[in-house]
Amino acid sequence: MTGSSSRLSRSIAGPVLGGIAALALFGAVLIVARPAEVWRLLQSTDGGFLALALGISAAFLAARGLRLLLLLDHRGFGWFRATLVAAAAQAAALFAPFRTGELVLPWLLARTLRRDMSSGVGILLAARALDLASLGMWCGFAVLVVWGLTEPLALCLSVFILGSSLLLPVTLAVVDRVAVRAFASRGMVGRRWARRVRRVRREVDRLVKNPLRLGAAVFVSVVMWGLQWGVAWALLVGMGHRWPLVEVAAGASIAAVANLLPLNLIANLGTLEAGWTAAFTALGIPLQTAAATGLAAHIWGLVFAAFYGALAWGILSSGEKEHPS
Repeated sequence: MTGSSSRLSRSIAGPVLGGIAALALFGAVLIVARPAEVWRLLQSTDGGFLALALGISAAFLAARGLRLLLLLDHRGFGWFRATLVAAAAQAAALFAPFRTGELVLPWLLARTLRRDMSSGVGILLAARALDLASLGMWCGFAVLVVWGLTEPLALCLSVFILGSSLLLPVTLAVVDRVAVRAFASRGMVGRRWARRVRRVRREVDRLVKNPLRLGAAVFVSVVMWGLQWGVAWALLVGMGHRWPLVEVAAGASIAAVANLLPLNLIANLGTLEAGWTAAFTALGIPLQTAAATGLAAHIWGLVFAAFYGALAWGILSSGEKEHPS
């Protein structure tokens, strides 16, 4: 009993400490940015560029839906429905605490396609690996264009991120073998968990064995993140900061990498702002301006995600009512 309580305490302590650290980062950035300045940027954002950012955000979600469609390879699951699932899953991943919302995508796939939850977890892992690979490519591009070859550490970071994503099939193969040895001999429950791990591995292996579809998914992922940088650029221009698009892509991509840190409470608060502030300060933007624009852009991004997520949840829910299983 004492051992189980100790393990439970350790499992809870990690997310709680990560959340506290994220809040501390958020508070530090807010102090540097000054709340009044963040509020001024939000109030003064040009309506036309705000609408442009909202439209580019819709294109981003459409690309996310197309990528999901490519990863699934499921007949009868159209682009529009895949986009709805992607939008709803992204909103849940953002607003559920401690990244627990990530599991909404496998749950939605199981609900809408009658697929096994383990298969959905495989799709989720593949999508996250593609996100990592795309961010690695964008970071490498940004470093080469903005800084040249004078920043070897930054280049090494992008190569590390890209390489980590490519190791997913190997990692799952190792996990599969460990699961068979650790769980398969432990009765029905153990065998059930071993089979779940095997289904996750098979889902990723299926994608690796289809290079054309996987290549298309990689291309869509790169375009998708490029659209996200377009959202950031439109918001910045709307706030009165017309920075070069290449520098915006560089700073925003490095800021997105900061979200890889295991520090999160809700909505990527803290890590994204800290990464944005550090990246744009390195690009020569004044510290206070970098912090304020990062917070304001993040808030607008959360508003967009909440809007499209709620819309997607509503359409998916109404579809379930009209076509009950």
